[in-house]
Amino acid sequence: MNQAYYSGISGVMTYQLGMDVVADNVANVNTVGYKGSTAEFADLFTNALGSAGKTPTSNDIGIGSRLQSTTTQMQNGSLLASERFNDLAISGNGWFGIVSGEAMSYTRAGNFVFDEVQKTAGDVNSSVARLTTTEGKYVTGTMLTNYSYNGSFDYGDKTINGAIGAYVVNDPTNEADLKGVDAQEMLEFPTRLAYPVEPTTKAQFFGNLPPDNQIHTISADVISGTNERNRLKLTFTQSAVQPSTGIAWDVVATVTSNDGSQVYSTKNGQAIFDGSGGLSSCDITSMDNDGTSVAVDLGNSFNGVISIDGLAASGSSRSDGVSGGTLTKYGINPNGVIVADFSNGRQSAIGRIAVYHFRNDQGLNRIGNTEFQDSSGSGKPLFWTDASGNPISGAIINSGQLENSNVRLDVGLTDMIIMQRAYQANAKTITTGDELIQKALQMHR
Repeated sequence: MNQAYYSGISGVMTYQLGMDVVADNVANVNTVGYKGSTAEFADLFTNALGSAGKTPTSNDIGIGSRLQSTTTQMQNGSLLASERFNDLAISGNGWFGIVSGEAMSYTRAGNFVFDEVQKTAGDVNSSVARLTTTEGKYVTGTMLTNYSYNGSFDYGDKTINGAIGAYVVNDPTNEADLKGVDAQEMLEFPTRLAYPVEPTTKAQFFGNLPPDNQIHTISADVISGTNERNRLKLTFTQSAVQPSTGIAWDVVATVTSNDGSQVYSTKNGQAIFDGSGGLSSCDITSMDNDGTSVAVDLGNSFNGVISIDGLAASGSSRSDGVSGGTLTKYGINPNGVIVADFSNGRQSAIGRIAVYHFRNDQGLNRIGNTEFQDSSGSGKPLFWTDASGNPISGAIINSGQLENSNVRLDVGLTDMIIMQRAYQANAKTITTGDELIQKALQMHR
């Protein structure tokens, strides 16, 4: 009787703890990034009544139950749409790493915000926005070194901003490789980032100059080193003196500002075409574009400018070079690469968000705020690698989405009923055992 009494007490205590686990799950059914827990029970120990001897069965009675462990449910929660690119959700395995001082922790809650700070105190143009949790812990990853601060760079808004200076990309790229696990750092988004001008170095011309004694022009846009879009124009006039075979054209090449108000360079030359109309030679090979040399390419034979009778006059051009641009927005792709978009239509990666993995996720210690810390049971954080040994995310990062709690309310309510019934049954065991004890005492009298 005493055994049943105390077993009932242990059962009440056990299912009280089980109810606490269920209640915590239900309370966090809409908590971003929350991972639910499952209560697992075990018996306390048994009391052997006697030796089993040669009988095939045991001769003992169990003594109560206990809460053995609370395992974390690791399945992914549903994704919730968001309008902010800095809201992130991981599809698959992995954790975001966040740091405060020297303390590192891990989370699936990607409702991140920005904390703006001046890298150079007093210089408003050196501001960067650091990606943080709502508690102010910094999200970690790898920042590239393909951009740097230039205090003398004219961002184009000195009148509004009152000062010059900005970060400038010096090596545009679409890739961002992760450094080692221990080399991850705070993620920073420069608030003033510029794409550098790439001056035009070559202009190619195509078209047909029919021998009709008319003036023909072909133009190309060329970018100067000062980020001006200028005009390189070739004017063709049939030469007064023609060769015995083929045709010759006098060429006047000019580089002017786009509106024609300023002339940067002018050259006179001649283009010679053979009897079949293919280009034989042109003595204008380069032009000065406000300090930058531009190669002039009319092609050769029939792969550029030609002069064939019977075909309509035509002209087109192609040139390299990119105008400088200023930051328009940031984005984060499914690999976690931070991409900057610029006003000139170009992009460049500047960093990458790290996704950490563990040998045993169940061994992580829950510390609150949907955060976990590594332990001897989980092992140290690591990166998954590809066949070449390069670190990879090992999961898809969804920008503009959040991972909701993985707790199912219907399961939680069912577990609540089970815990309630188990608690009531164990309470009944206590009262019944008490009645038996009382009855035994009455019999003694």
